[in-house]
Amino acid sequence: MNSASGGDAPSRGFDTPTLDLVSTALLHAIFEHGGYTCVSMATLAENGDIRTAEAVCKRAWEQLHSVLSVWREAYSMACLLVARHHYHNGEFKDVLRVLDLGIIMGGTLLRKDLDSAIEKISEQTRKSVRVSDLGNSEHRLVDRKLGWGTKHF
Repeated sequence: MNSASGGDAPSRGFDTPTLDLVSTALLHAIFEHGGYTCVSMATLAENGDIRTAEAVCKRAWEQLHSVLSVWREAYSMACLLVARHHYHNGEFKDVLRVLDLGIIMGGTLLRKDLDSAIEKISEQTRKSVRVSDLGNSEHRLVDRKLGWGTKHF
């Protein structure tokens, strides 16, 4: 995976220092545990292919309940890749949804990257959305259809 500080590399939206540091070893571990396709797809996803990033996420999701922790790490990695694509498209609800799933279902190796990405997205959202806009569904981070509200408390 590319380093965020690389010269002419395009901005990825948020830093993933742990992923940058361990991606080669993680991809190798995934490969050793039968994740050949997942490794190939992760490489394509890193280069900007959102459909492939989502396919990696789905494949890792399917393996989450196996006894191998490498699939939880693969899922965390895939969530970070998918979140980057949504970030570049300004789809912040989707970014937070994917990162949240990465925290819930993923492993511990990339947890710091997931946490820091959520912190950055939350901070940017707070800065860019005025309080008066929060009622506008375009700016809502939580869908009103979920039924959350004061009447439920």
